[in-house]
Amino acid sequence: MDLARLAVAAVATKMKPMLMALSCTLMCAACSTLPTTHTNHDPASSAQRMAAERQDQVQVMQRAALLLERYAMNDPEGVLALLDREQFTIFGSDISEVVRSEHALRQLMEDDFALWRTASFTEVREVDFRTDGTLATVHFVASFSPGGGPALPVRFAMTWRKTNGEWWLTQSANSVPTRGQSAAELRKKLR
Repeated sequence: MDLARLAVAAVATKMKPMLMALSCTLMCAACSTLPTTHTNHDPASSAQRMAAERQDQVQVMQRAALLLERYAMNDPEGVLALLDREQFTIFGSDISEVVRSEHALRQLMEDDFALWRTASFTEVREVDFRTDGTLATVHFVASFSPGGGPALPVRFAMTWRKTNGEWWLTQSANSVPTRGQSAAELRKKLR
């Protein structure tokens, strides 16, 4: 086994407990955020619909956790395996990071990991999930630590499309939110 594979194996071993915790956090947060407003007053069909939505939410959140895990492991093939092969768009946090092809995704990850070498995601929070059964959106914040540095919050907005019973990522955008730069904060500074 070469040194690169040993390094990846070492990182994977160290990150496994964190990734398991991230998966559990995503699934627990998913189960607690499903909207419950419906117009159909039939209790049986309403209960069935809510159960289906909860199942969709758990499945999508598991896929989102797997996506973050594979990204953190610098596994572009694993990330690609979760994408909608018909069409996908991923916006990174920099204006130049627009990914619409397998080649562009591989290049983005190559550039990221050439700079950071390692990455980790923890503390998933502020989960908002919605679905119509064929498309699902999930927005959340996760703490991201590039290169073992201090964690910073990253906002994710993802759209998943269900095909043949499986959820595939079709759109994703992430941003690093600012602090003290909201309109309310800026107005206070101007006074």
